Amino acid sequence: MLQKFALAFKTKTIEFFAEDEEAEEDDETAAPTADPKSEEIITGQRVVVLKPDPAPHPDPQALAAAVLATFSSFQAAYLLLQTAQSPFVHDDLRSADRTAVSHLRRLSELKRTYLGLGLGSTPSLPLSSHLEAQVQENQDLLRCFEALVNRLQSDIDRKDAEAAALEKILADLNADCARLAHRLERACMPAEDKVEALLTVGVFDSVLMDTCRVTHRFARIWVDSMKIPGWDLRAAANCICPDVNYAKPRHFRYALLSYVCLGMFEGFDSYDFCEDGTGVELNNIDVTIRRNDSLQQFIDHSALDPMETMRDFPSCDFANFCQKKYAKLIHPGTESSLSRNLTIGDLSLGSLRQSSPLYEPFVTMASSMWTLHKLAWAYDPVVEIFQVARGTEFSMVFMKNIVGKVDMMCIDHQSTKPKVGFTVVPGFRVGNTVIQSRVYLDGS
Repeated sequence: MLQKFALAFKTKTIEFFAEDEEAEEDDETAAPTADPKSEEIITGQRVVVLKPDPAPHPDPQALAAAVLATFSSFQAAYLLLQTAQSPFVHDDLRSADRTAVSHLRRLSELKRTYLGLGLGSTPSLPLSSHLEAQVQENQDLLRCFEALVNRLQSDIDRKDAEAAALEKILADLNADCARLAHRLERACMPAEDKVEALLTVGVFDSVLMDTCRVTHRFARIWVDSMKIPGWDLRAAANCICPDVNYAKPRHFRYALLSYVCLGMFEGFDSYDFCEDGTGVELNNIDVTIRRNDSLQQFIDHSALDPMETMRDFPSCDFANFCQKKYAKLIHPGTESSLSRNLTIGDLSLGSLRQSSPLYEPFVTMASSMWTLHKLAWAYDPVVEIFQVARGTEFSMVFMKNIVGKVDMMCIDHQSTKPKVGFTVVPGFRVGNTVIQSRVYLDGS
């Protein structure tokens, strides 16, 4: 107020003296020839010099409040700068960048003000009051909170969208699982006509081919393992099938394969794959129940991993079947030669162990045999198995030479038909269809 009053008074004084100067100029114009000595000198006047009010001295408390408020403003601007980068908004990014730079300049000016205050000089930077600085700081904090809320809301919206997408995927998967479960239920308990459509000769023959393939694989591994300790394989083959005239020296391996196949198929005509004749009596079992139960076991076992079944259920029927077949096929001497840390008198000999190199191929072969057996008992009538005796004349209806095709012209021109040396893979009768038995012809 004092400064405004001084400025107004100064203006009035200047205007007063300006009027006197104009009057004097008119007098001089009117009397240019007056004698200068006749002018009167006015004495006793005072000259008043008006100085502007000094700049207000900055309050250190107000300076600190201004610094904190400016820093809060810069923090809010920097937060807005980060928010504008993800997602990228060009206009918001430029605006936040300019705001942050202006606040940095303000901090620099406040720094110079503080240094000038310490040196005793009067700074020219005007400072707001302490209350105005607090108001500005609170406004900046509100902007920071608003930016954080917007960012969190954006994250929530994104998470909601992801959750909705995952819920849709889960709903689709549940629908697919329900549809597959319904189909599996229908397959496990099919109608009679659908059972007939499923159980065809081609299905049984396909499963039989898979069983023969894994059986050949096990026999090859078993023979190769016996060659390592130096076993006489020809003598072993002669013990299995004596006095057989082999067409080639290496054909004695078919005798070893016959030993494995016939040993695994023994008891196939029993409902519970029992070899000692103490199987389950089928007189009191309904045919439909027997077929559905066998088909259910076939489907369940086909979907399982035999290694996991042996590990998780060591007392199940399949595990007992594997133990019995292994103890019958694998001689303890052969097993001791495979495992050097065991002796023939070891109690663990003759039992199927995971440490044995024959464990994995044998369990795979036994699983295939078990699956084929369950499929055979799902037919009506049950699939019959037959074996050709040694010395039987070769018949192309019921037999097939395992070595290769038999020359029909040679057989027709021979006086005597070739004789069967031994059966390698037994034959099967599926309804009125015969699946040939694979035999080795003596002297073929």
